[in-house]
Amino acid sequence: MKMNKVRWMACGAACLFVLLGSANASTITVNFTGTVTQVPIDEVFGDIAFGDQIQGSFSYDPSAPDLIPGDPTVGSYAFGAPFGMTASIGAHEFDAFGGMSIGILNSFVDQLTVLANNAAGNLTLELFMQDDTGTAFTSDHLPLAPPPERSFAQKDFHLDAFFDDEEIQVDGQFGAAPVTSVPEPSTAILFLIAAPALWALARRKRPLHSK
Repeated sequence: MKMNKVRWMACGAACLFVLLGSANASTITVNFTGTVTQVPIDEVFGDIAFGDQIQGSFSYDPSAPDLIPGDPTVGSYAFGAPFGMTASIGAHEFDAFGGMSIGILNSFVDQLTVLANNAAGNLTLELFMQDDTGTAFTSDHLPLAPPPERSFAQKDFHLDAFFDDEEIQVDGQFGAAPVTSVPEPSTAILFLIAAPALWALARRKRPLHSK
């Protein structure tokens, strides 16, 4: 019985450390909205049209390493699942979590490019933002929060996909991109999870008083 209690408490402590570690993780989720500006090809659905609303989001880890560390003006970052991009256009949903890259140019013009593919490799979602004044970024590092949408004069969306040997291409422009961090376990929740283990440990250490 004592051995089972020890194992139970060790398991509880281990779970607590895992949760504390995940609480320090930082994931940035960017939501965007826009409208369709043209549909060059739609051999798949036939009902996506100019003016349809675009809603989507992408997520990334701002601590990801720069794949071009020697160039302070160009940042290149790669991500796998669970990071990626999703977009809905009209009644259709598109998910691209097979791989994603983010490129940052910090030069006489500033650019942000997000390119995501699905696991099958037949869907690509892309966002492109450009600031002609070169003031949107202060470095080529991934920002903890992307610059305000008003910093960019050009804000483009592009979808390219093949489904059953039929192609669809959609172009659009998007507006404001509010940023929200993925919720992390709160201190109160962690305490509630850890409380049983701490209570059991306290009982083991409590001295026995004879009556």
